[in-house]
Amino acid sequence: MNRWLTNGYNRRSLVVLAVLFTAFAAVGTIWWKLLYLNRFVVDGWFVAIWLFMIAMLCWDPQPAKDLPLALVAMAGGLTIEWWGTHTGLWVYFTRERPPLWILVAWPVSTLAIDRIYRALDRFAPRGEPRWRLPYWIALPVFVATMTRFAWPTMGSPITQGMIGLMVVVTISGRTPRRDVVLLVAGSLLGVFLETWGTSHYCWTYYTREVPPPVTACAHGFASVVFVRVVPLLRWALPFIAPRAGLTLSGKLTRRSVSP
Repeated sequence: MNRWLTNGYNRRSLVVLAVLFTAFAAVGTIWWKLLYLNRFVVDGWFVAIWLFMIAMLCWDPQPAKDLPLALVAMAGGLTIEWWGTHTGLWVYFTRERPPLWILVAWPVSTLAIDRIYRALDRFAPRGEPRWRLPYWIALPVFVATMTRFAWPTMGSPITQGMIGLMVVVTISGRTPRRDVVLLVAGSLLGVFLETWGTSHYCWTYYTREVPPPVTACAHGFASVVFVRVVPLLRWALPFIAPRAGLTLSGKLTRRSVSP
């Protein structure tokens, strides 16, 4: 087990670390005054969470797999944040709808969840049939709970579309083992992210809970959606790239996307 962990850190890990610190420095430079004026709290808990996620991202990086997942997570995170802040389900301390700086956290947390998934995957029992019952309990319960949470905004077409998407994702599942383990992996990280964010008033839900339990699980469900979308992105890239003037390697567009 120890060798499996240590072997995941290599030269590519240094490249990832450099990219991360460059991105964080850019965010800190561009938005520092705004964050400072709004008394953004950086404490030991915040540092520990981000050091953990950085350590996860630096473990066994696979660019051909990680980059599409990061792109999907960025787009998906923007969609989720736009939904929540425009319907009033949650609000950020800067009152932005949504703040652009929070979007950086989505690919970081999604890739960290991918690494947690890969660790849990080593211990999760094999065989799709035995995971069907957990799948048809866990995902429908999440969707029902999230529907109840978002019910005050159910009159909004945005919320109707988001809940509809969750239902489609649930009923179209073909990989129950992967989806359940992803849901667990994302929820584990989500507990810490949501507890810190709500307890330090970085963002506040309309229920004033610290945090609403369903929001921790939402990180896991979002990861399920992102992983499902990556194959669609790979399928579309050969059609999109020529129009956008991009050059893509066949290795990037054809490799498997399973976490």
